[in-house]
Amino acid sequence: SSDRPSKKMEPEPLIESSFRRLLASLDAEREQIRGAWQRLSEERDLTTEHLEKLRQETEEWCYREKLKIDNEWQRLNQLSEEMTKMWPATVEILEINCSGEHFTIPRETICGIEGSVLSEMFSDEFLHEIPRDEEGSFFLDFNPQCFGMVVEYLRNRRLRADAPLPVVPQMQKRNMELLAEAWKLWPFLKTNRLNPLHGTSLHISTQQVDQKELHIIRATHPGWQVLGAEQPLPVSTVSYFEVRVLQNPDTRGGLALGVCGHLPTGTETHSIRLQQCVLYNSNNGLLGDSIGEHDVKAGLNLCDGESLGLCHDVISGSLQWYHNRQLIGTSTFKERWSSVFPVFGLYVPGQSVAVDFQAAVPK
Repeated sequence: SSDRPSKKMEPEPLIESSFRRLLASLDAEREQIRGAWQRLSEERDLTTEHLEKLRQETEEWCYREKLKIDNEWQRLNQLSEEMTKMWPATVEILEINCSGEHFTIPRETICGIEGSVLSEMFSDEFLHEIPRDEEGSFFLDFNPQCFGMVVEYLRNRRLRADAPLPVVPQMQKRNMELLAEAWKLWPFLKTNRLNPLHGTSLHISTQQVDQKELHIIRATHPGWQVLGAEQPLPVSTVSYFEVRVLQNPDTRGGLALGVCGHLPTGTETHSIRLQQCVLYNSNNGLLGDSIGEHDVKAGLNLCDGESLGLCHDVISGSLQWYHNRQLIGTSTFKERWSSVFPVFGLYVPGQSVAVDFQAAVPK
């Protein structure tokens, strides 16, 4: 009877031990669940952040692609408009007799160079004023070979906007230049530049300013160094070029600008006493063997920042001189020249000027 109470007390420690193990197991399970929940929360946050980044990148990509599509659409619309102009639904064919040579060309093609005399001549306003031959063809009294090259270019230009110019035979180059100047055929007109084969110590470079190309001349050695432009001035229209002084260490003389009847070569490039020339020498005035009458102001020093411009008037055969774009006088030639080349002379090391062949004539 004394053993029964002890048998009743034996399960209690076992139960307590089992209960403690159960609690520990529950706590461990709870920690595992908490850890798993935390990992899921972190993964959810990372996934949300990644999805947001993908969404932004997708929206940006869609926006960029939309801009590309819009730009391409605009380009196609513009191309369609240009093609409509080049290849209209109805084509008016012109029969042209150019000094005995016959040409057949669409009217839209002959008017292809905007602002040209040809475009104006064959416009609705002036078409009726063009004379016709006995067969009813429009009659033009021009050089037929040069006109044929213009027609060839205009035909090719309908197929390709950047069509190359036809090769002009050497014996027709001067005639082609005259025709291009007179008719304002800008694709055939060359922008002038300094003669690259000048044979002097002058340093030449170019600089783009306001969509224009300026030609920089810098003197590196003492003594006169003279160079000319590569092309002569137009012989059928008024032309103008201008020099702006960048640096002139010595304003007592030694900076010259003007024109010459030929391109200076050899020993001529080391003197301003050229044959058949008209020059303005700083701090002095006009000099040269071809000066006729003139009233050009003398004694200009041509300091840093100042400009000297020269306008060649073909009709009157005169030169108008401009200082800082203000007229300072006019000079005439003793005799007419077949060619008129711009020339520039520098004497003092460190002098530099900017030549602008595209400058507008001062008003």
